[in-house]
Amino acid sequence: MIRPAVFATVALLLSGCATLTSSSRFEPLDRAVAIGVEDPRVVFLAGALATTAGWRHSLVGAARVRLEAPKLSFSRPQRIAVMRPASLRVEILGLFDQVVAVLATDGTRYHFFDASKPGIEEGELESGLLWQVARIDLEPEEAVSLLLGAPLDPSSVLESAGSLDDGALLLAFRSAKDGSRRVFDFDGSGRLARVRQRAADGLLVWEARYSDYRARGESVFAHGIEIDFPAQGARASFHFRTAELNRDLSSRAFVLEEASR
Repeated sequence: MIRPAVFATVALLLSGCATLTSSSRFEPLDRAVAIGVEDPRVVFLAGALATTAGWRHSLVGAARVRLEAPKLSFSRPQRIAVMRPASLRVEILGLFDQVVAVLATDGTRYHFFDASKPGIEEGELESGLLWQVARIDLEPEEAVSLLLGAPLDPSSVLESAGSLDDGALLLAFRSAKDGSRRVFDFDGSGRLARVRQRAADGLLVWEARYSDYRARGESVFAHGIEIDFPAQGARASFHFRTAELNRDLSSRAFVLEEASR
C-alpha cells in the first residue's frame, strides 16, 4: 500500500502554484447534427483512431507539467516515458535539472524514489496510484493511452456520430466492458481536438484536449495535452518540449533498483 509519506513528499517537492480556479464547463453531447456511422468521413476517422492506437506503443519525452488540484499544485519540468499497455515512468526535475523524485510502474508494481531519503518505496500496483501520488485521476493504462494521443479502447464499439457547422466531427464509442462512453471531437482539419470519458450513467469522468500538433518522424503528435477531472476539481497539463514515438524500451526502464541509483 502506498504510504501517506509518499504523497506528502511529492506535495512538498512540487508545491507552490495557484489552485484551480476555472469551473470546468462542458458542452452537451447533443450540440451536433447526427450523421450515419457509415458516412465516409466517420469511417475514415474511426479507422485513423484504430490505426494510431495500434501503431503507437511508446513515448519518451521532456515536458513541462502543470497540475492544479486540492492539496497539490505545481509546475515542473519532467522526463516522461510510457509503454503500452500500462508502463509509466515520470522523473521530476529540480532547479538544475537534477532528478529529485521518480515514480515508475510496469503495470504490476510501483516504485517511488525520493532523492532526499534512503531506499526506494515499492509495492503492488493499486487502483488510484496516480491520484494518490500526483492527483491525476487516471489508471496507468489510461494515462499511457492519453499521453500517446491514442485513447481508443479496442473493445469499444462505434455507436454514433455527429457534425458541427465548422466542419468538426464527433464520434461516440460505447465500451463493451462497462457501458461507459468515450466521445472523440475532431476539428475541421481532421485532427483529434478533444476526448470526453463518460460513465455509463452519463457522468463526465475526464476530458482531454489536444493542441500544438507537430511532425514527429512520419507521424504528427500533439505536444499540448490538457486533462480536466471535474469531480475532483483537478486539472493536469503537459507541454512537450521533446517527444520521440515508438522507441524500443526495455521493461527494466519501469523498475527502480537500489543498484541503479
